[in-house]
Amino acid sequence: MTGRYKQSQKKSRSRFYIFLSVVFVFVMFKWGLPLFMNLVAGNGAQRINTDNDIIPPQSPIISAIPDATNSARLTIEGFTEAGASVELLLNDQVDKIIRADETGTFVFETTLISGQNRIQLRAKDEKGNESMSEVTLITYDNKPIELVVSSPKDGSEYFGKINQVIDIKGEVNKTGSQVLINGSFVLVDRSGAFVHRFMLTGGENIIKIEASDIAGNKTEKTLRLIYTP
Repeated sequence: MTGRYKQSQKKSRSRFYIFLSVVFVFVMFKWGLPLFMNLVAGNGAQRINTDNDIIPPQSPIISAIPDATNSARLTIEGFTEAGASVELLLNDQVDKIIRADETGTFVFETTLISGQNRIQLRAKDEKGNESMSEVTLITYDNKPIELVVSSPKDGSEYFGKINQVIDIKGEVNKTGSQVLINGSFVLVDRSGAFVHRFMLTGGENIIKIEASDIAGNKTEKTLRLIYTP
């Protein structure tokens, strides 16, 4: 009797374990496997990234522009995050808004005011995150340079070896200007004055004096001097 009872208990436990196994397999196929597939596909992670994007776009980078220019029209190129909205701030005011292309490149055309101009760019993504570029300063100056040659006078004549070397003297009205005499650089002091020693050759000497500033404005004068040894 005892042996038959034990065998009956074993059979009951076996049926129970089989039942639990069937239930487990059913639950896994019904709910567990679809949940696992969703996790692998990354659907949950994608929703989190889309709904909670707090990362600002790459700060706009401006391609090199000059410190000064004599043209009011200026082209500003650069790059940021692809598809970002880019605002051009000219002297702290929004001047234009464009969208960067699929490579992140943008190009602005703007008009400068006389004097120093402050340029900065702001990039915004679809979630409203934004970033700012460095501030760039550029001066618009289209005023011509005033070049005065005080000595010698155009058409002057020189005689003898003692007068073969002369001093060319003058001044410009803009500090920081560059002066060339027949292609040679001339030192200009802080007041704009310059002196250049020049050796004449026999006969007619044509002396070309050029002055230019950092904005690209230029002025020139030509002297015709006669030297007889």
